[in-house]
Amino acid sequence: MKRKMIGAAAAYMAGLFFASFFSSILPLIITTAVIAAALIVTMKYGFKPADYAVIAVFFMAAVAVFSIFTAVRYRPAADMDGKSGSFRGEVADVSRYTGDNNTYILKGRINGEIPAKVSFFVKSLDAEYGDIIDIKSCNFSIPSKDYLFDSESYYRSDGIFLSLGSCKDISVERSDQHRFRRKITEYRERIMRDFGIVLGGDSGSLLSGMVFGEKRGIDKNVRTAVYRCGIGHMLAVSGLHVSAAVAVLMLILGLCRVNRYISFIAMEGMIIFLIVMADCPVSAVRAAVMMNFIYAARLFRRQNDTFNSLAGAVLLICIFRPYVIYDEGFILSVSGTFGIGVFAPYMTKNMPSESMLQKFVLYAAYMLCTTLCVFPFSLLFFDEISLISPLTNIIIVPLCSVSMIIGLLYALTGGVVDLLFVAEFINGIILRISDSLSRLGFTHFSCSDKVIVNGIIIIMIVIVFNSAVLKSRKFTCLSIAAAFVFLFAGSGISRMERRKNVTVAVLGSGSNAAVVVSCGDTADIIDISGHYRSAQYVRKYLMQNCIERVNTVVLTERAPSEYAAFLKELEFNEVGKWLVECDTPLLGETDDISYFGSSGFFLDEGGFSVIMSEECMSICGDNDKISFVDRNTKSLPDDSLCVWYGKAPKEATDDDNNVLYLDDNNNIEIVLSDRGSFRIRRL
Repeated sequence: MKRKMIGAAAAYMAGLFFASFFSSILPLIITTAVIAAALIVTMKYGFKPADYAVIAVFFMAAVAVFSIFTAVRYRPAADMDGKSGSFRGEVADVSRYTGDNNTYILKGRINGEIPAKVSFFVKSLDAEYGDIIDIKSCNFSIPSKDYLFDSESYYRSDGIFLSLGSCKDISVERSDQHRFRRKITEYRERIMRDFGIVLGGDSGSLLSGMVFGEKRGIDKNVRTAVYRCGIGHMLAVSGLHVSAAVAVLMLILGLCRVNRYISFIAMEGMIIFLIVMADCPVSAVRAAVMMNFIYAARLFRRQNDTFNSLAGAVLLICIFRPYVIYDEGFILSVSGTFGIGVFAPYMTKNMPSESMLQKFVLYAAYMLCTTLCVFPFSLLFFDEISLISPLTNIIIVPLCSVSMIIGLLYALTGGVVDLLFVAEFINGIILRISDSLSRLGFTHFSCSDKVIVNGIIIIMIVIVFNSAVLKSRKFTCLSIAAAFVFLFAGSGISRMERRKNVTVAVLGSGSNAAVVVSCGDTADIIDISGHYRSAQYVRKYLMQNCIERVNTVVLTERAPSEYAAFLKELEFNEVGKWLVECDTPLLGETDDISYFGSSGFFLDEGGFSVIMSEECMSICGDNDKISFVDRNTKSLPDDSLCVWYGKAPKEATDDDNNVLYLDDNNNIEIVLSDRGSFRIRRL
């Protein structure tokens, strides 16, 4: 039975991935190869015809479900991209932001016919969960895929295929339904306010993240520090949170000698309450399903284990949500649970655990195994990954767990059990340690070369296959070590090759441009549009490419606000000096700030130079030159390459071989070579 459950879950997930890659050749080939390898492994483990029948049925069922869901739900909605119409739907979720702005998730119908789930960003309508929003006129668009955030994949995993814009004639109809959900949401908001009042800004936001998975209120730099330290998983409600809450409840019920059936019902109620308070993240749902399998097995005197429970949870979630395979949180949650519940016990099976030192070594090995399982996917999904997470999971995570349990007790008892002063002290230690460690270069790693990232994922798949066939722990360890040698050596060589040349990154939203010029281990930043999000684009690029030293930051537009934005976004970077085009001194002026007027400036960085004049800005390499001109320029300079930022003129054509019109084609990288040529790569 256990083998069939695991085989069915693996086959179903493989079927979903296979169906999702129909239109992409390389992933389709890789998925097919993985399936073939899995079949070879099953032959070695003596699968019977009945086992293969189960695998085949679930694989074909997954392909069918995914295809039907795509045809019935996704395609009709996606075909409305770029069109206008009406929408009427029920509020399924609300995300509140500063400035009285909200994002509503609506579940309803387009033009009264096409069922769809959409996102809708607007000034607050004072609508709550379950209310009906009727929009008479709006434009439909597929959520954009931007350099900062891939909202298309993020929303698609939750069945949200369209966003609404240019909305007119909006009305809200109140509803008395879903009172339970509303009350829990209000209660959650009250508890988070209590955390903020008692613990203060950063500490309170951190506790809200650890208890409810609410990350929006956490300062960006605090979040970066936490993730660089490898404890970012504490900010996602998952197995640790559910297990801790259930353990505390079962301890209390056990001391009170409560019947095991009543205890199981109480556990169910608390898990549901906890998941709804956390806004139903898929990682928490996965943990809840696994917890049900484990406790139900004990309740009815049946055998169960982590691998079987994980397989059952994955199967149930994927059946009801076929697009969950696009969810990063789901992939990371499954890989992490597999690491700590399956891979770690297998690799540490023969390790002694009698003395305190041996137990410590065993626990460290568990953390390392878990990190290894999550590492390839973290590398794929995030700008940076922690290299010290096995260590910090031993030292810092226990502190986080204590703070989290205190927060859970406060939330579950309505503030009756109030130990928040202890959480405040613990969180202060966590924040100080995280901030200090995150500023050390060796604690984190990034790799912007997708070939290397995809290569490491393929290698890890091969390692799993060979390990299953050979059943050798020694071989597995050596293979993993070789894979990481490949990763770090390949990344190092790629970085060395890259830094031989001058690289010009053009970043920003739409036709705006913030330029990062890098050569060697340092960079210069020139913000020539003054867009309010320019600093965020620059921060992401610097993080992806491990650039910590910035020689000069040049601000040419909206200097006061841009200076504040860049100062915050570049907190983890060492900045040499600032050049600012401004008539009045900036707030908080330092000796590092210099001013220039309309006549421009000149920077000489050895490998390249930057010249700013009234007409344009030019970046000069040894044998080539790139000029940036805005929409008000009447004529273009006759240079090797011209980048036109701002809205392109009506007479612009694609026949201009040496002109790049940004418009909506921003976020590119231009590499100058010492041979007098350049190549362009989209980021």
